[in-house]
Amino acid sequence: MSEAAAAKPCVLVVDDEKNIRAAVQLALAPEGLHVIAAHDAPAALRALREHVVDLVILDIRLGDVDGLTLFRKIQADAAIPTIFISGQASLTQAAQAVRIGGFDFIEKPFSAEKLATVVRRCLEHVSLQERLRRVEALASPGQEIIGDSPAIRRVVADVLRVAKTRATVLITGESGTGKELVASAIHANSERAAAPFIKVNCSAIPDNLVESELFGHERGAFTGAAGAKRGLFEAAHRGTIFLDEIGDLSAAAQAKILRVLQSGELQKLGSDATLHVDVRVLSGTHKDLRQLVADGRFREDLYYRLNVVPIRVPSLRERTEDIPLLARLFTARLCAKNNVREKVIEDDVMAELRLYRWPGNVRELQNAIERMVIMSGERITPLDLPEEIAAAEQSAEAQTAPASLKAFRDEAERNHIVKVLQKNGGNVSQTALELGIRRTYLHRRMSQLGIDKQAIYSSGS
Repeated sequence: MSEAAAAKPCVLVVDDEKNIRAAVQLALAPEGLHVIAAHDAPAALRALREHVVDLVILDIRLGDVDGLTLFRKIQADAAIPTIFISGQASLTQAAQAVRIGGFDFIEKPFSAEKLATVVRRCLEHVSLQERLRRVEALASPGQEIIGDSPAIRRVVADVLRVAKTRATVLITGESGTGKELVASAIHANSERAAAPFIKVNCSAIPDNLVESELFGHERGAFTGAAGAKRGLFEAAHRGTIFLDEIGDLSAAAQAKILRVLQSGELQKLGSDATLHVDVRVLSGTHKDLRQLVADGRFREDLYYRLNVVPIRVPSLRERTEDIPLLARLFTARLCAKNNVREKVIEDDVMAELRLYRWPGNVRELQNAIERMVIMSGERITPLDLPEEIAAAEQSAEAQTAPASLKAFRDEAERNHIVKVLQKNGGNVSQTALELGIRRTYLHRRMSQLGIDKQAIYSSGS
């Protein structure tokens, strides 16, 4: 095999009909794939010994040998994704082929376009699964920075570069982008990894308790202080503290943090004693700290102390190529978490996920996936998309589609829904069942199209 051929994904087609083997090779030629062919089981097994095969296209009825038997032999040596083809297989055999691990089943005769589409989808699925395995192998539980885009690779490179140092790091980015994961990764790859990692959400602590939480207090320091308390900086001694949303800290708390950064010293509320701590400080914010400095709401000297090494976490819309990887990883994890059989996200759903703007970033994507995992059937289809994503899709369509075309489609859809509603006496559940859509989606479309169920019921009675 030439070096050029070796660089291409290799597809093995196994079929006892010469014209089918030729048709597959012709259909896949424009895809830039290296296609090899075998006419029977021994030839197929020989080809697998001589080539690194990425995908097998296998006839279920293969002369005297059952293709399913050959599939099991192949899988015993290596888990190679397989697309089954047949013009004579029964529905039971087709279902069995997919159930025992086949990626898909295509009935003969098939078009070149359909075969190429399924092959392309299969190879993309394999690539994503490999990336998932690579990500999970490299990441520690709860500390994953998931993604393979250039933007996220830069973040990972910065994390690995700064982790071994003692520098303070300011992590910026929109809410939900994963600033805490970046902080966790810095700590996990640092010389302090075995020491405590303390996470603090500064915006969640009431102003009157910030200093007590961060630096601790002595008994009687304020009303309600029934006993002494160790602060979070003390708890992080020899480790790392992550001050998330640091822009929300009060002026008094900012001054005390500056002192810790400058000298490693702090004082508990109600105490004159000085406590020395060895803590690495990481901070995060979705706000523009420079603007807060200009407005007099954040100390300039503290800003420069915190911003020794800045790391910006990109928004999800800046790395949409990571969405399929994230979506499939979240789906697998959330199915397990919710005791649900693992589900497949249909291609149309994935396309909509990539088009959506994700104002809540990765956190919003994870929540959307969990909702779809719980509410969907065996597969996640476009009808399972959360309302805000579906609404955004319709809004975008309304802005780009010609008004006359959209009006025509809406009118046709409205007439069809009305007709089925009248047939079912205004019963929305029965109508949704007949239309093959979710009842919640039908309600939404009826509202959008101005369909009054009571009026329909009256006119149909």
